[in-house]
Amino acid sequence: MKENAKKTNSYLYEKGAKTLQISYAQYMMLKEKAEEAEHIFKVKEAVLSDLRSFLASRSDLSSADLSILQSESQKKMVPSVEKEVVTPEAVVPPKAEPAKKVDPPKAEPAKKVDPPKAEPAKKAEPAKKVEPGEERADAPQVPPIKKEIAKHFNKFDESGRLFNVFKQYYTCLNDACGGMMRVTMKDGICSLWNYDEWEEFAFVDIFESHLRIAFDPKYTDELKSLSLCEVPRLLSSRRNLICVQVDDLNNLALEVLTKAFNEAGMQVK
Repeated sequence: MKENAKKTNSYLYEKGAKTLQISYAQYMMLKEKAEEAEHIFKVKEAVLSDLRSFLASRSDLSSADLSILQSESQKKMVPSVEKEVVTPEAVVPPKAEPAKKVDPPKAEPAKKVDPPKAEPAKKAEPAKKVEPGEERADAPQVPPIKKEIAKHFNKFDESGRLFNVFKQYYTCLNDACGGMMRVTMKDGICSLWNYDEWEEFAFVDIFESHLRIAFDPKYTDELKSLSLCEVPRLLSSRRNLICVQVDDLNNLALEVLTKAFNEAGMQVK
């Protein structure tokens, strides 16, 4: 009976079924194996933690080096082995090869270049004097006056004399101004434009069988020797002007017209 009691105590039973499950010795052996496995897992985690800390401080190690170190650490992990710590001195970086000396390219000697020979200066031809209203052969082509302007002039002067005088002023101004001049007409009054500045600098119409030219009043002193006359109402209602009458191409009037063209855009309104 005692032997049967010892034999019974050496086994584990389930209270409900009274069925033999496992011997006590086997249970103790499995418990030791479980504790051993838990120890191994803790050793593994400690080693991997040390490796991660070390590798974080060694950015020059490649991913291939990392995988090699991890596989080696796993091979060496056994229950009886203590934690191994890899120190920075254990990993020796590859020696850098000395840079090869490169000789700079040799500069080629500059080729001698002879300066171009100067051509003999051509003898300047004397300038041909051009009378007012006369067109030069080498002068730029002057844009023609619109037909409606010619028709308006001839309506008040059938002889065409006043229109020819106006054409002389127009041609000489284009030659003397050095810029682009244009003529427009509205309500029987021609506006002379500095086309580059897009500004009117004088006005021309027919008054008492004469050409009447309107200027800015700042030119009064320069024009006082000419015949002054009243300003057209259409112009005086919107601008402050003075007017002179001319019968032909007057050099003083042409000079002031040229000056007014060049000063267009500079006036303070």
